[in-house]
Parts: sequence; structure tokens; C-alpha cells
Amino acid sequence: MRPLRHLAVLMTLLVCSLTVPLRSNGQVADLTDTTPMGNIGAGSSIVINVDVILPANEGTIYFQNGAFTTWLEIDKKEPSCRLYTIGSPTVRKLVPGRKLIVTGTRFNNGGPNMYGDVLLFEDDATINQLQCNAGRKGYMTIGELKKVFGGLFALQQAEPVIG
Repeated sequence: MRPLRHLAVLMTLLVCSLTVPLRSNGQVADLTDTTPMGNIGAGSSIVINVDVILPANEGTIYFQNGAFTTWLEIDKKEPSCRLYTIGSPTVRKLVPGRKLIVTGTRFNNGGPNMYGDVLLFEDDATINQLQCNAGRKGYMTIGELKKVFGGLFALQQAEPVIG
């Protein structure tokens, strides 16, 4: 009787493990739109969908609701993001299809006038980081990030590494 009880427990654990999403270092293979942006895993990428002109030297590019804008024109109560470029003496261009590979993330629980949630691109020679703000106190979600991107950029989540 005892071996049957152990077999039942093992079968239950097996069924549960098959119904739970795959995880790697706490990351689900396909994070939902309500997941905080800071959970986007290393190896994920931001894909450029339009030509993006980068300013010379160190610069910042602001965007909101799928359009490039300036700091003065941003609705501070709505989600927005900014890209930080790495210092270069020439104007550069990112072309459609270019991928910025995420090497890390940071939460900062930013307020309405402070950029807090960050995707790092430490291995990229052009863009250093993407900072985003939910337009309210608290973390920015992946759904809000997609809204800010509009057609300018796309998020490709990395597949988790199992093993």
C-alpha cells in the first residue's frame, strides 16, 4: 500500500510540473502585459521598426504613445520612455531590424516626474539603456511599455534556458 501512495504523490508532482509555465531564474517564457517591465530577462531584445536618428555625443531620445517627442511635450501622467545614447562625435542612425539585446534590468519605482524602470544594453556600442516611467507611482508594466513603443519598437522576450 505504501508504494502506491508514493507513486500517487510522484504522479501528482509530475502533472503539476507539466502544467506550470517554464521558468528560468524566475522568468516565464512569455510574460504577460501585467508583468512589471523589470522582469524582462537578459537576452530579450528591443527590435527597431523605424529609422531612428541618434544625436551626436551623449544624447537622449524621448518617446510616448508610439511617437518621438521632447521632454517638454511629454504628458508626465502617461507612460513614456527615453533612450540614452553612448557618446560619439557623429550623428548615427538605427535601422529597422536592429536589435538591442537586454543585458540586465533595474527597478526604481519611479514617480510621475522620474524615470525609474530600466533595461540595460551594456554590450551595445550605440545605446546604453532604456529608462521608462509609468506616469504614476509604481512599476511600469510590459503592456504599458508596448503602448509607449507603438510601432517604433517591438519587444522580443528571450526563451528561458532550462537545465
